[in-house]
Amino acid sequence: MRLHMILAAIATICIGIYWWARINNDLSVVSIVQPLITILCIGIALLALRLHKHSRALILCISCGLAVALLGDFLNLNMNDPYVVIRGLVIFVVAYMTYAIGLTIINGFHFKDIFVGVVALLFNAALMIYLWPHLGEMKIPGLIYSLILPFLVTRAISTFFSGKFSKTQSVLLTAGTGMVYLGDIEFALHAYAQVLPMLAGPILYAGGQLLISLSPSYAE
Repeated sequence: MRLHMILAAIATICIGIYWWARINNDLSVVSIVQPLITILCIGIALLALRLHKHSRALILCISCGLAVALLGDFLNLNMNDPYVVIRGLVIFVVAYMTYAIGLTIINGFHFKDIFVGVVALLFNAALMIYLWPHLGEMKIPGLIYSLILPFLVTRAISTFFSGKFSKTQSVLLTAGTGMVYLGDIEFALHAYAQVLPMLAGPILYAGGQLLISLSPSYAE
């Protein structure tokens, strides 16, 4: 078994522990496991350098984004604290824009991106219209943040439209960014609209990062 798959298996076990700790608000466990998962993901991304076929630009993009996310993992433990949430928004805006800008530099823009972008904007508009009355002082930060992840997801989907990424890479990037986006949606619905319990969010965030980190290893 390749080393990156061994690390992925260890990260998957850690994701289960992380989910349990988040659900039970055990911050002592979260403080260890949450950054550990991201460190494993950085290792997985960097291991792609050992492969015969690899993209240094993609590895750099993913590794830098994960490094920024790692800072957030160390600092954003108590998500019930509004200050921590705001700090997390700033850090993860930088992390997700690192991914998005890197993918755009590598992949460019394509005509089909227009249609994907329109769908993403309509979905995001509907979500924000629903959440707006519940956001309180978080309206403006929430509005800004709400534009970042849909942009990232559209950049991941765009990798299907060129020959610079393998199909497997495009699937991993789209699934990974989509999971992170869904995790943030669940958090917003739970924390502000109070219509959902926090169930899958920790798995979606950490699992999404894991899929993103695996993408450089599957060039064709």
